[in-house]
Amino acid sequence: MAVPPRALPSWNESLVLGAHRVRETIYRQVQWTELRVLPFLEAKSMQQAPAKTIRTDFTDLMGIRFPIINAGMGWVSLPKMVAAVSNAGGLGILGAGVQPPSVVADQIREIRELTEKPFGINCPLAMPNAVDNAKLALKEQVPVINYSMGRGDWIAEGATRYGGKTIASVNSVKLARSAQERGADAIIATGYEAAGHAGEIGTFVLVPRLAELLDIPVIAAGGVTSGAGLLGALALGASGVSLGTRFATATESTWHENFKKAAIERDVHDTLISEKFGGSPNRLMRTEQAEKILRSQVNPFHALLYSFQIAREMDIPLTRVALDAVRQGPKRVFEMISMASMQRYNKLSFEGDVGQGTVHAGQSIGLIHDTLEVAEIIRRIITEAEDALARLNGIFPERSGE
Repeated sequence: MAVPPRALPSWNESLVLGAHRVRETIYRQVQWTELRVLPFLEAKSMQQAPAKTIRTDFTDLMGIRFPIINAGMGWVSLPKMVAAVSNAGGLGILGAGVQPPSVVADQIREIRELTEKPFGINCPLAMPNAVDNAKLALKEQVPVINYSMGRGDWIAEGATRYGGKTIASVNSVKLARSAQERGADAIIATGYEAAGHAGEIGTFVLVPRLAELLDIPVIAAGGVTSGAGLLGALALGASGVSLGTRFATATESTWHENFKKAAIERDVHDTLISEKFGGSPNRLMRTEQAEKILRSQVNPFHALLYSFQIAREMDIPLTRVALDAVRQGPKRVFEMISMASMQRYNKLSFEGDVGQGTVHAGQSIGLIHDTLEVAEIIRRIITEAEDALARLNGIFPERSGE
């Protein structure tokens, strides 16, 4: 006797089952527990901290209270911001960028004077000085090293020797798989919405796909500014979130006040992404200068001359620049020259010239409506996440019989 096919659930039954899957995913990903404050912690480590802790695989791995990190933005995520994020319970990441190792060494020391909490450093390996800064981070035994734009197996091996952790920033399935195979402890999934070198896939798709594939924690980056964004990322399978644009507008950010004000006035469509902004797809805030660059052509001769000037400022010998040009080939050289040509506009941004300067900003810029201290941003995100969870519990029906 043939077994009749199983009846498909009704629309209402499907809604109920789907609601429970969302709820179960969130509760499986996260444990909300009361924080037990230890008396020996110094006040500087507890300033304006929220009253709860959120436990995920990522917070357990890193030894932090909240699954929130700041993007390692060059010239923006400097010691004061890094320490503020770590002291507020997140993971502060120093944006080493292309700074000389001597400068980065001083910054690492300054961070350690400002916080006793875990912190990290970002090293985009294809950029000048980045490999040397990664070696410095290993020598200084920085707790967390976040790398991108290159293989990080040697960083993972070096960090493991002293108990450090590595996070690889990726924007594709291929890069994520490679990072895990080469020893990364976690990955930052950079969606299309993100500032800087974003990928082709949106955060809402990239995060759950990587959560399916990987055995290590996934951090969502791109489009997250609020507690609802944090909760949504956790529901998608992420173990935490990385915020760039939101922290770039913080009080501790090095962005000039003119650019912070301009960011608050922008909407979600007020960013531009193009290979003209540094040789590979790069997202900037929409400004007069950014639009001008988009319409223009890079002058290779002027850009090359400026790249030599930048090399001198970064203490990189010109002979090394020339050798790199020969070794990496014309396409990579053009990308590096294009990145160098952008530095003049980035420098103007720190002088407050909104018309002539440029800054990296994600599409979440339209969700930012104020400038706050880092601790207040984190507190607000945690409170909003709790409110969003309560709202979802009120919307989703309970499974019958429970």
